Amino acid sequence: MRDVIAELRAAKTIVMSLHRQPDGDSIGSTAAIALALRRLGKQVTLVTPDPVPKVYDLVPTYAEYLPWDAVAGRRFDLVALFDCADERRTGAPQDLRAYAPRVLDVDHHATNTRFGDVTFIDPQAAASAEIASRVIDQLGVTIDREIALALYIGLETDTGGFRYAATTPDSHRLAARLLDAGLEPGEISQELYERQAVSGLRLLGAALQSLRVRDDLSLAYVVLSLDDFARAGAVPADAETLGIVEYARRLEGIEVGALLREEGPGHVKLSLRSKGGVDVSRLAASIGGGGHERAAGANIEGSLQEAEEKLLELLRR
Repeated sequence: MRDVIAELRAAKTIVMSLHRQPDGDSIGSTAAIALALRRLGKQVTLVTPDPVPKVYDLVPTYAEYLPWDAVAGRRFDLVALFDCADERRTGAPQDLRAYAPRVLDVDHHATNTRFGDVTFIDPQAAASAEIASRVIDQLGVTIDREIALALYIGLETDTGGFRYAATTPDSHRLAARLLDAGLEPGEISQELYERQAVSGLRLLGAALQSLRVRDDLSLAYVVLSLDDFARAGAVPADAETLGIVEYARRLEGIEVGALLREEGPGHVKLSLRSKGGVDVSRLAASIGGGGHERAAGANIEGSLQEAEEKLLELLRR
């Protein structure tokens, strides 16, 4: 942690990126650190490889994120990444050191590839927002309401509303501290979970219609094609913000839930969730992915049918 703080203190200009298909923890932890650094007079530029879902428009920095192309040719003192387990997930069109001489990598994924000049990983943290709060404390910045809101969104979403097994007493202690900064948890939950567009619900309907159960593998999974997205009028982010993969895991007697989502011709995104008896990060890592013991993912080259066969083979093994 001393090295993390030293890197942030030494840099005057910093670029921070979300990971591909950004979720609440990526957005929240990155926003919180950016706000804290600006309190210290740092110049922070925010970029993203994919659009930020509208459901996160309550995050103070929501409207600031630029595409990587917008910073092409610019040089910064530091690239700082929170909640990004692999350099490829930044979506940067060039090596990160084309943007800055130093790369800082702070994360809570055990499968992190340790790509930073300074890397700090705490796989016991339920969310990168937990680590971000410690960084902010070490920087000597007061967690005001804006920073608290960003941190709470990261914590709330990555713990599944404090339902997931990764949730710890520290998670609840941090939540209480953030609420003391003036947050209203009911209002935040309503903004995050009760503003779903019709297109998203249509996509959920298509996913549930596709549900397949393999009792022999203790597996339930759903499949979404490009046509499903087109018919629903939905975008890839809808599958993430709706938590579609969680519906498969909820079935009684099922250990692993999965979502196979076609991202383009010959390209499928696999999302995996476990109730604890199977380490899905190992399954994902075996095909080039990663994540947590109970939540992981990977990209699969091939058709949806080929991806389905690969998923079944993973579970058989």
